[in-house]
Amino acid sequence: MLDQLFSISPAWASSFLMILARISAAIVALPLFGARGVPAQAKIGLAVLLSLIVLPLQSTPVMLMPSSLLVVASLIGSEVLVGVTIGIAVMLVFRALEMGSTLVGVQMGFGIAAVLDPTSGEQIGTLDQFYRLLVTLVFFAVNGHLLVVQGLLQSFEVVPPGTADLSLIAGERVIPFFAALFVIAVRISLPVVGALLLTDVAMALVGRTVPQMNILIVGFPLKIGVGLLVLVAGMPVLVAFIGSVFGRMLLDVNGFFAP
Repeated sequence: MLDQLFSISPAWASSFLMILARISAAIVALPLFGARGVPAQAKIGLAVLLSLIVLPLQSTPVMLMPSSLLVVASLIGSEVLVGVTIGIAVMLVFRALEMGSTLVGVQMGFGIAAVLDPTSGEQIGTLDQFYRLLVTLVFFAVNGHLLVVQGLLQSFEVVPPGTADLSLIAGERVIPFFAALFVIAVRISLPVVGALLLTDVAMALVGRTVPQMNILIVGFPLKIGVGLLVLVAGMPVLVAFIGSVFGRMLLDVNGFFAP
């Protein structure tokens, strides 16, 4: 009686293994979820919990685990690659937002000094650290963590477990995504960089008019002041733009695997 009560169907076990492989790989590659400061027990627990939620929601018939070890490794490897692709794509959205801050920091002169970010182990500028904190706060303010989990669960509707076709991720789908990331970085930095460019032009005209003035000494604090002023003035628009980027990023990521 106990053996029948606690028996596990091989079909359900194989599907759970496929789902767990994809979700675990995505959590490890996702930003914030897979950060160094997150305990490994929390990542494992979240992956198992999400897998148990997804398993009974599968509308397709539960597949049996193939008898060939090579086929099993291929299926699990495909699920891992799908999860890693989703995590890296979301991480690239974060990196695109932070790349805009790097362009601003270099133009303002903050790129000279760099400090160590304990979450990523990288050396980033002071302004980059501010943008990274701003992106993280906006991410949680728009429930981005819930959107990531929702998008990850919806990926099983687009690509059921064991049916991943990685050949769909071709250039005609990936290249527009990377182009959109570059556009995001430019749009993040455009107001401040544009204002600083006009400041450089104005200082060049002043230098030609008043040769006695040391433009280098006057220019550094002036560019920092103009950059910070434009940054503060455009903060509401910047926050709204970052929120809209997070709102549609997972739709673009799941579009990689749509047949």
